[in-house]
Amino acid sequence: MVRTETIEGLIDNRLRFHYDFAADVLYLRLSATLDDETYAEETADSDLLIRSEKTGAPVGLTIISWWKRFGRGELPDSLAELHQQILPWAGKVAA
Repeated sequence: MVRTETIEGLIDNRLRFHYDFAADVLYLRLSATLDDETYAEETADSDLLIRSEKTGAPVGLTIISWWKRFGRGELPDSLAELHQQILPWAGKVAA
């Protein structure tokens, strides 16, 4: 059985996202700041606002319980379809 645990990518080559399905946490970060030193502060919604250590400017956001709070119903079926596409390849690699 294949199970996707995370998905990540870029939005307009400016924003990197990483979603952890098991923990239901969405990480967002400006691509240009990936190597910058940062610190986090908790927001009123219990999310984490990521700021540049150097400038104090916001460079990212960590959203806890993202799907539970903002999604509708079960996770999209397209993930299950992706699993079905990966499964035969996993068997070939394991052989």
